[in-house]
Order: sequence, then C-alpha cells, then structure tokens
Amino acid sequence: MRLQLAMQALSVLVGVYAERVYRISVVAETLDRFPPVDFLNSQLRVDRLAVHRDSQGMFRARRKSMRFLCDPATGLFSILGNRGELLAGSLQTGAYQPASFSVRLHEHDRVHGFGAATGALLRNEQSFQLLNLDTLFYSIKGASYSSFPIFLIRRKDNSFLCVLLNLTTPSQVQVRSDPAHPDGPGIYLQPLQPPALAGFDFFVIEGELPSIVQRVAELSGKPFLPPLWSLGFHQSRWSYRSAERVLQIARRFRELQLPLDAIHLDIDYMDRYRVFTWHPRNFPDPVEMHRKLSEMGVRTVAIVDPGVAQQSDYGVYQRGAEAGAFCLSSEQTPFIGKVWPGRTAFPDFTQPAVRRWWSEEHGALFAAGVSGIWNDMNDPVLWMGKKYDPLHQDVLQADGQSLVRNTYANLECQATNESFARHTGLRPFVLTRSAFTGIQKYAAVWTGDNHSSWDHLRQNLNMIVNLGLSGAPFCGADVGGFSGGHPFQGVLKAIKLIKNPELFSRWMELGALMPFFRVHTALYSHAQEPWSFGPDVLENSRKHMHRRYRLLPYIYSLAWEMHLSGAPLVRPLFYHYPEMRDTEADTQFMLGTDLLAAPVLEKGARLRRVALPPGEWYEFESMERYAGAQVLELSVRPGYYPLFVRAGAILPCCSVARNAVESVAGGLILECYPAKAMEGRVRLDDGVSVQSGVDLYEQAFRGEQDRSGNILISTQIVRKKYTPPFQQLRLRLPPQFRVMSLRGKQFEGRETPLNGEDRSARFFEFDVPLNFSEASFDYRLDWQ
Repeated sequence: MRLQLAMQALSVLVGVYAERVYRISVVAETLDRFPPVDFLNSQLRVDRLAVHRDSQGMFRARRKSMRFLCDPATGLFSILGNRGELLAGSLQTGAYQPASFSVRLHEHDRVHGFGAATGALLRNEQSFQLLNLDTLFYSIKGASYSSFPIFLIRRKDNSFLCVLLNLTTPSQVQVRSDPAHPDGPGIYLQPLQPPALAGFDFFVIEGELPSIVQRVAELSGKPFLPPLWSLGFHQSRWSYRSAERVLQIARRFRELQLPLDAIHLDIDYMDRYRVFTWHPRNFPDPVEMHRKLSEMGVRTVAIVDPGVAQQSDYGVYQRGAEAGAFCLSSEQTPFIGKVWPGRTAFPDFTQPAVRRWWSEEHGALFAAGVSGIWNDMNDPVLWMGKKYDPLHQDVLQADGQSLVRNTYANLECQATNESFARHTGLRPFVLTRSAFTGIQKYAAVWTGDNHSSWDHLRQNLNMIVNLGLSGAPFCGADVGGFSGGHPFQGVLKAIKLIKNPELFSRWMELGALMPFFRVHTALYSHAQEPWSFGPDVLENSRKHMHRRYRLLPYIYSLAWEMHLSGAPLVRPLFYHYPEMRDTEADTQFMLGTDLLAAPVLEKGARLRRVALPPGEWYEFESMERYAGAQVLELSVRPGYYPLFVRAGAILPCCSVARNAVESVAGGLILECYPAKAMEGRVRLDDGVSVQSGVDLYEQAFRGEQDRSGNILISTQIVRKKYTPPFQQLRLRLPPQFRVMSLRGKQFEGRETPLNGEDRSARFFEFDVPLNFSEASFDYRLDWQ
C-alpha cells in the first residue's frame, strides 16, 4: 500500500514468511517490494498481504489470526493475534521527525538478545549502542565490538516474541521497565545517523523459544559447521613472538599431558605487521614450524587485520591499489588511516571482486600450513588507540556511500570463509571480533578485549547466552581475561601484572563448557598458560580441559544440531524450562538439553545456590540423584562447581587424547542416566571435510525403565554417510546394573571407578557393537 501525504510517500508492506513469522515495512519512499536485506535467505518466499486504508485513515492487513494496524499520522502500530496484542509500538520514518522505533513492554516482560552488548543477561533497564566499535578494552560505556539488532521478549505467561530489525544503521538502544517513566516501559531505538532508507523494516516471530531460534536461522542463515578441532582447547597471547616460542608452548602442553588443538599467532608473526607476510627473522621457515607442530597434533590460527599497509614495496597493497580495492576519501583517493603498520588502507568488501581478491591473498598463509584465520580490528579500527567519532570519517565505499560500519566485518568474514574453498578444500574456521546479524554463516565470534575481573567473568556467560539467542551460537570470550581490568583508561588497560590464580581457575571451569574455548592475554601481561599460576591451578585446569575433551562427542553433536537448526550450544535454563524465573537461574546455563552448569562466578565463594528445573538430576561427579523443582545450596571448592546431568540422558563421551580429532576417533562411551524414558544422539564425521549437511554418521539411542527397575536400551542408525573408525562402544550404567542381556546371551559388566576422570562416581561398563540393536540390563541392589 502506498500513500502520498503532504509530499511524503509512505509505503506500508506486510508479509508472512512462515507460520507466525511476519514482516513489516513502513518506509517513507515509494516501494513495490520489501527493502533488500543483506542477511536474508534468498530461498525464502514471502506471502504479501493486501494492505488497505480504512475510513479513519488506518492501514490494515489481515492473515488468519494475525491483524496489523498502523496509524500514519502518529506512527503507532500494533500486531494482534488470537490472544490479543502480540506487539505494539511506534515508529517515525525520519521524514519529518527524527527516525525512531519503539516497542511497548508489558508488566513483568523480560528482554534478552542484542548480541554481545555489555551488561546483565536481562536487558531490562540497560542502555547501549548498536555500533561496531573498538571499545579500547571496554573503556567506552555502552560500546561493543559487534551489533545485533534482534531482541526477545519473554512474557509473564512464559510465551516468547522476537523482533529482528533490518537495520545496519548504528543506533542507540534504551530498555525501560519503569511504568512511571514519562515515555512508559518499552524498548526505544534511535538511529545515530540517517538510515539509507527512511523508515523501518522488521520481522516479528512468535512461538516457543526453540522454534523462534530456528526461524531466526532460517531467515538470517544457518550457522557454519565448525571443524572438530576448533571445538578443542586453543592457547593464545599477544604475542608468541617467534617460531621457537610457539614450538616451546606446544611441547610444554604435550609434556604436561594437556590436550591442545591450536595455538593462535598474533600480530608479531608478520613482517612489520603487514598482512599475509611472515617475519623473516622470527618466523624464517613457517612451513617447517607447521611440520613440527603437526607431529605434535597442533594447528595454528593466524590473525589477519583488514588494514593494509600503504607501502610501495608491499605487493598486497600494490595489487589492491591496481584493482581499485580500497575504500576512498571524498577526494577519490584511498582513505588512509593509521593502524599497526602505520599508514593503512582498508579494502572495500562491498565489492564482490574485492572479496575474491582478499580470498586469493590468503594463499600465503595456507601454503605455510595455517589451519584457521582470526579476523581482528575489523570494526574497522581506522585510528589505532584513539577515541574518535567513527560516523564522521571521510571514508566511502565504491557506491559513494559512507562506510557501513556494522556490516564491514561480515563482508570481510565472508571473503575469508571463501578463501578456504579456494586454497584448502577443507572446512573453514574463521574467528571474528566484530559482527552483525548473519555472521553465523561465516565465522565464530569472540567478545573482544575483556578484563581479568570477576565482573567480566560473569559478563562472559551473559554475552554467550545472549549471542546464542541472537542467532550467533558459536562464540566465546578470552578465558582468563585479556587486559588488566584496573581503573586505568584507554590503552593503559592492556597492562596486566598481578596474577589472580582463583579467577583464572574459575574462568577455565566456565570456558571448558563454552562453545569456543581459548585462553588469550595482552602483550603487557604475565604469562597465562594453564601452568603459569602454580601446581594447584594447573591440576584444576587439567581436570576441566580433560572434561571438555571427554564431552566432545556430545559437544560435536550439538555443533551439528547448531548447523542444521541454529540451536545454541549454551542455553539459558528458560530455553527448555520457560517457567524458570529464579534469580539463581540467570547465573546457570544448559549445555544442550542434558547438562546443567552452575559455575562459580564470585571471588572466594564456598557455597553455590543451584535452581534445579523440574524432573530429576544427577550430580556429574558423584552420580548423586536429586529431585528437581527445588533450590539447593551446595559446597564448592577450587576446581569444583555444580554440574548436573538430566535423568534420562544417554550422554556420548570419549577418552582424552592429544587433540579433538584423536579423542573422538579413539572410541565412543555412552553414559546412561536412568529414568523412565531415556534418549541420546551422536553425530560423527571426519571433522574436517566440507559437509552438505547430511554427510555424517548419526545414531539415536533410546531407553526405557520398567517398574522393576530393569532397563532396555535400543539404537537406530539414522544416517550412515560416514564410517566411524571404531565398531565397538562402551556402555556405562550405575552400579545397580551389573548384567547385560545382548542377542540372547548374558554378560557381566566390569566395575569402573572414575577417579582417573576426577569423579567419585562408579559405573559398570559393557562392551557392545556400535550397532547393537538393543540390550537389556537387570536392576540389582548394590549392597557394597
């Protein structure tokens, strides 16, 4: 519907993409179709609804139980459903008043999402910017390295609603819950500069939270499937400054029998900080370095900044300049900023030809043996170490428009992701600091230069949960903290001289269950390897690193689920238990459906309150069984925090080897946690090949416990496009189950204490064929 109002063209478009997925556009231009969306899946089809104007001047559209109303005079709009109002708010297109968008909040509404914006898990009463920005070690209030214009509203009746805005324009966001506020409770968004298209285009999704997350993935793109090795432990610092130092670190991990998959190479591996080069003295033979690392089962991830040194003897700059690859100033010459190499030009990734050129330049790194790429400083940083207004810089794209900051990193990551197909043929691993909606198709996100502080330990969990709810589930934070966390300002925050063993130990516990697990620290910092804080912290770190690797079949199966449906690995408790509203629940999380973690996030804690959801739960280390729907107060100690397994889980695990691929290839262990109904699933492949989405081995397990306590476990192979390197697995059951019946024969299990796995629990183990069809286990009292 188009309306001409006093020289203002107003287009109102309403569409339905799928059941309970609506799109609304109110734009101060004449449009015959919805505005373009960079992240939108082009395969989706929209059912355009007829929009008409009634006798009162209101725009109206209707589809079954959904009704949309908009008053062009005031900007007020509402979406109604079967149970009344779904969403109501107001918008100004910017034609006569400053552009704005707001959504009214109801009493008791809880707001989540907005990606890695700083603050609490709950967004209520927060204020921040959606502006990709170097936060200078989080010294700029309300600033974030990434921006996700997506939020979820959790209603009093535990229903959920999601709003995803097609808005790349940097914006200020305020979430107000106080009904006494003059503007009322709501989510208020104000663009910080005029949008390219005057007006607002947004999606509204209603339903249960898992289905909403899946719809977001369908709209903005399903997450890339990470290689198995990327789910292991990564060690990094700014910087390991020579090839010999990198090899020393790898050898030390192996001497201490600590699993390790990757060492990250920060900026000092380069020749004068020039991307796609190697330092001739400190890294004279990167091929040989990688050969030695490969013998130890270790890979590297190399940092690549988007800034290109403007130097006449530098081939990357010369090739880029000849191809017209760089962003321009208003004088139509390359815009030159100042970053690590000095005078620096910036590729214009909006051009497909530039993205192809950037992909080609990665050949020098892959030829040397690099396995992953780490995109840093890609907000982008134009003037290193300085506070400046990024929205008033004389930097233009090829189309003459000002640099679209919030999508710059996504386009760079797209080019980087594509470089793997060009040079390696293997599954990409790209890590990025800056991001926008849709990044999940190309890269994992880490939350930037955080602090070594208890506050940022808590924010680590908050950010990862909200990133997962915002469509970017493969994410993590710098374990141990990157910078000092002291009151110094700006670059002085990079100084970190005082060690905090307790904080590092607790951060290793949390990081071991996060999607991406990397230790990283600043240049002006003490050492931050697991052995750097003394023998006690080393043992605690080893315990939780080993736990991570033992759980890799479960974690990798979750990564496949993430790839297929968008489901986050780390989930808030209300993802599966929407009735959970305890304060304690906001500091807990689920890893998939079966593990519930209550990490210790406070200094000197000796007690931890744990809110258990309904059902029954087994404490992971002791196998003690607890009734759900209660709040416990449990003792904690260094190296221990409460971790529970859902009764009814069949948990796929493995033994620990040097790295992730070797651990998973070593064999499968199924831990069974008895309940009336039991289930589990494992997805396996070679961990590195590019996948079509179904080229894997997938096996489902089910169990039933009868009134006598006996258990019957059955299995079904769902997909068999890959053959695992083992044909036997080990079944673990509690000591009450000592005899197994399989194919008409009885077998007695072997008692297996788990002291070597830092657990006091005992299981009985049974060896069975991988495809064992079904096995029964007799319940017998354990009198010992």
